[in-house]
Amino acid sequence: MNPVTWLFFAVSVAAAREYSDEELASFPKLFHLDEYKRCLARTDGLYCLGTFELTPAVVPHPTYNIMKAYSEESYRHFNRTLIHRGYCLSLRCPLELITSYNATVLFERCADHYSQRSHLRASLHTLHYCRTHDDFVTRKPETPAEHMLKLVLYALVLANIVGTIYDSYVVDTPERKKSKLIAAFSIPANWRRLTFIREGGDPRQTALTPMEGVRVLALGCTTFAHASIFHYGFYTTNPEMLEKVTQRADGIFLSNGTSLIQAFMMMSCFLTGYNLLIYSQKRELGLYLLPLCIIKRVVRITPVHMLIVGYGATWWMYSRDGPLVSTTIGLESAACKTKFWSHFFFINNIVDPGNYCVAPTWFLPVNMHMYIVACTFTLLLWRRRRFAFRLYILLFIASCFMTAAISYVREYKALTYLATPEEIRRTFRDDPSFTEFYISSWGALPACFVGLIFAHLLFELDQRKIKLCDYKCFVYLYHTCFPLLFLWPLTGIYARAHQSAFFIAAYTAFDRPIYCILMVISLLGLFHVDGPLRWFFSWDGWRSLGRMSLTVMLLHWCINITIGARSMAFSTSELDVIVDWSATHVLTYAAAVPITVLVEFPMQKFLEALIF
Repeated sequence: MNPVTWLFFAVSVAAAREYSDEELASFPKLFHLDEYKRCLARTDGLYCLGTFELTPAVVPHPTYNIMKAYSEESYRHFNRTLIHRGYCLSLRCPLELITSYNATVLFERCADHYSQRSHLRASLHTLHYCRTHDDFVTRKPETPAEHMLKLVLYALVLANIVGTIYDSYVVDTPERKKSKLIAAFSIPANWRRLTFIREGGDPRQTALTPMEGVRVLALGCTTFAHASIFHYGFYTTNPEMLEKVTQRADGIFLSNGTSLIQAFMMMSCFLTGYNLLIYSQKRELGLYLLPLCIIKRVVRITPVHMLIVGYGATWWMYSRDGPLVSTTIGLESAACKTKFWSHFFFINNIVDPGNYCVAPTWFLPVNMHMYIVACTFTLLLWRRRRFAFRLYILLFIASCFMTAAISYVREYKALTYLATPEEIRRTFRDDPSFTEFYISSWGALPACFVGLIFAHLLFELDQRKIKLCDYKCFVYLYHTCFPLLFLWPLTGIYARAHQSAFFIAAYTAFDRPIYCILMVISLLGLFHVDGPLRWFFSWDGWRSLGRMSLTVMLLHWCINITIGARSMAFSTSELDVIVDWSATHVLTYAAAVPITVLVEFPMQKFLEALIF
């Protein structure tokens, strides 16, 4: 452990009390689940899930006082005065009581009965549901949305079969051209598109090959962070382990490593600006091209996006059965139903932002909005590149200070401050710093302008045929900045030790932009400096994996939650997180292949042929 980490822990220990294992063992279990299927398989089965607030039944109550003090340290502990229970009432409570009280009252009396053993009283705080045997065995009728998704999938399968046969047996001749609309659904053609490795071509485009490796591995880091989050959202038998993670260097690294998402945004805006500048050498640009650019982007993203949201709104609920499905998958599935059209118009991060439908989809509207900004500026200023470069620097600085000012006034915080056990458990749903800033479009403006600066810088280097590997100072800078990409998130250790409003606002505003700048220098080095890193990130296999990035980004969340929605409270550890992440990663890429080949690529080509 590095000296900075030791210093952080020394400060934490000095400022906060450490609790003994004996004291923790005296607390009631934070989570408990009775067997769900076994309970409701009985004809008299009754199962309830809810949260209870504990209060002392006798005063004084030393254990309760310790629990309350423990809970007040919310930056590192769960609230232990709230307990979460899933009880099979028909087995836990006397059957004769079922006819005497309604399910809610019975549930509260049961929880209170068991709490009195510790001289505590339990009052119902939140009732998630109460289900009977009939609710469990009765299959709900197919909804119109479920029927529509089924028809869409049937149509896609049929289109792929017809398109494959048509492309295989119809010969393209000068007299009779193949129909692009039908041939768009050729499975072999789309498979070749997924696995094709381009040789030659524009050397400026070829030089960008290492970026594919960076994006794929960065996406893997993102899915690992999400796999860690899910262990907070479900019921565990050892929550103390999760509490410790939020205070360790690796936990702080994961929480503050979310700057990586802004690096994705920066790379997207860079590619937008850079490709338009290259295109300007063949054809004059103008703002009249903006609608065309937007349509192409919508065609690229919408089919897979809406397919995953449609799945989330319909069949996702049936992918797993257990006591926590309603509070995890069900919560997001309901959001997918109510916010479906906001996803279609890329405003789901604006409309009811705290109500997530497949949480990573917030990235798509932000990315679309920044794409429009990048296109607009590039189409307007492509002739005046020197002026544009200076303007982007000024806009970058201005957007950073704007973020700092808004963060100071609205008291927004960087995610490293928000990553407390309870906030992670709720996936930051109730925190304005997340719903109003972190997933907002205006919060990504600095990353957008860094991307445009990067695009103009690289284009100018190409024009002047400058090789940065010839400059030792840059080579040293590159070899310094690349490891800093992995060390920068650890600045969260230092940030957490400073709680002044001014420092928090400044750190919130400049944390992600600085990370984007480090990424720009690292990418420039990968493009210009030959060596093992460039060879590794230029591996041909990254390209095929990179072409599935959109599907993987959206789909991994669904698969991870489905894996995590276990029927019983489970013990967690670092190894369990790695296992869940590995399973998610393998299953996601396995599912991404057919979705990319059968849906994303063919629908993109079909819509382009239909529109253009």
